[in-house]
Amino acid sequence: MTQKQLSRRDFLRLTGVTAAGFAAAACATPTATQSPTSAPVPVPATSAPAATAIPPTAAPTARPVVNADWWTVAGADVGNKADQEAMLDEYLKSPSGAWAKIKATFLPDDGFSEKMTTVLGTGSGAPDVTTFWTADWFPAAVDLRERIAKDKVDINMYSKVHFDSRCRFGEQIIGLPIGVGATMNFYNKTLFEKAGLKEPQWGYTLQQYLEDAVKMTDKSKKIFGAAMPTRVWRGEFFAFGARPFSDDGKKVDGFMNGPKTVKAFEFISDLARSGAVPTAAEFEVIKTEGTGPLDLFNTGRLGFAGLNNGQFLLVDKAGVKFGLGHNPKVDGEDIITNGWTLQIGIPKASKNQDAAWEYLKWFTGAPGQSFLMKRNNGFTPTIPSLWKDHPAANDERVKFFFEILKTKQIWEFSGQFPYFAKVTRLNQDLFDGIYLNKIKRADIKSELDKVVPAAQKIVDEERAKLGLK
Repeated sequence: MTQKQLSRRDFLRLTGVTAAGFAAAACATPTATQSPTSAPVPVPATSAPAATAIPPTAAPTARPVVNADWWTVAGADVGNKADQEAMLDEYLKSPSGAWAKIKATFLPDDGFSEKMTTVLGTGSGAPDVTTFWTADWFPAAVDLRERIAKDKVDINMYSKVHFDSRCRFGEQIIGLPIGVGATMNFYNKTLFEKAGLKEPQWGYTLQQYLEDAVKMTDKSKKIFGAAMPTRVWRGEFFAFGARPFSDDGKKVDGFMNGPKTVKAFEFISDLARSGAVPTAAEFEVIKTEGTGPLDLFNTGRLGFAGLNNGQFLLVDKAGVKFGLGHNPKVDGEDIITNGWTLQIGIPKASKNQDAAWEYLKWFTGAPGQSFLMKRNNGFTPTIPSLWKDHPAANDERVKFFFEILKTKQIWEFSGQFPYFAKVTRLNQDLFDGIYLNKIKRADIKSELDKVVPAAQKIVDEERAKLGLK
C-alpha cells in the first residue's frame, strides 16, 4: 500500500479499516492448552520394598521480568485504543505475559511515520515491537526465520498471498501479519438507477467505468460520477499492466515510459477532462464539505468510490444504498486488487527482542487474532481458519470481499522493492500536471521519457545499498 511515505492520517484516509483476506491458506494451529488432569487410578498394594526417599526438587526459577515497548496508534489496523488495551490485558494473562511485559505507547496519527523513520534510521530510541507498513523500513527489521523455526511457528496458517507479499523481504521474514483488507469499487445504486445504468458485473472495465461516471454526473447538484485518484501508481495503472520497472526490479526504460504506462496516464487524462470528476477549482469549492471519497460517497454526491471492506458499516450508517465491484479492469489484462495486510515486527535496534518475540507470537497467532476479531467487527485476521467465526461471516458483502482477494494483488509486485515509492514518486508531477490541465495528453510520452534517467539512477543506487545484483 505505501507507495510513498504517508502520514498516519493519510494512510487511514487512503486505506481505511483493515478487514479480510485470501482463502487459499492452510488451517491455523491453535495454541495448545493443558488438558485437565485425569483422576488418579488406585494402585493395589504390593510387597515390594519401600523406595529410597528422593529429596524434592527445587521449584523452577521464575524468568526475570522484562519490560518491552510496543509502538502503535489508535486506529483502523488493530482497533481503537480501548480494543488494543483490552487485547494487551488478555495477553498479560498468558504464560508469556507473566515475564514478557508489554507497554503500549500510543503515538499520534501524524507522528508515527516520522518518528519511526527517525529512530530506524539512527538506531536509537527504537521500540521493541511495532508495525512495519512501508517497505522503506524493512531493512531495519529483525529476520524472524530462526525464531520461527525454533518455536515451530506454522506460517502456513496465514493467507499465503498476503504473507508472501508483505512479510518476506528477499530471503528474510521481517514480520508476521495482523489483519487484511482491500480496496473495492463501491457504487451508489440510487445514482445508477436514476441514470438508467446497468450495475457493474464481474469483468467490468475502466472504459465502462468512465462512461458510467459521466452519465451519473450532475454538476448543478455537485454530484460527480467519480473522484480523481489521490496519487500516482495506484490500481488504475496496474490495471493496464503498467509497471514502473521490470519484474526483476532492475530496468526502468521501456517500463516507466512503455506503452502500457502511457495508456494508463492517458486514461488519467481522459478522466480529468471527462467532466465526471471535480476539477481542481471545483474541488476548492467542495473541500470544506468533505474532501475524501468516503465523505463525498456518504453524502450521496459520488457515483463511484474506491473504498474498503472496513467501511461497509460507515456507508450503511450514512444511509447510502451501495453495491460492490472489483477494481475496473482493462481488456486483455488481469483483474488486480489493492489488497494489504499489515505486519508487526521487531526492529534490529530493539534491546528486548526475546520479550518482543513472545508478544509478537501471541498477537499474530490464533489467540490474539481471534480476540480482536470478536471484539472489533471491522477486523479480520490473516488466518483463514478463523473466518468461520467472524461476526460478519454471513454478510454477502464480506463474501464478495473474499472473492476479490483471490485476484492478483498490487503488493505482489510493489512489495518486493523497498525503492518502489522513491521511483514512482518521480511521476507525481506528471500526474498533478495532468489534473491541473498543465500537461496535454499528447505530451505524456515525452514527459515520461524525461524522468527515466533519474528513475534508473535511484534503482541502481538503492539496489547497491541493499546488496542486490
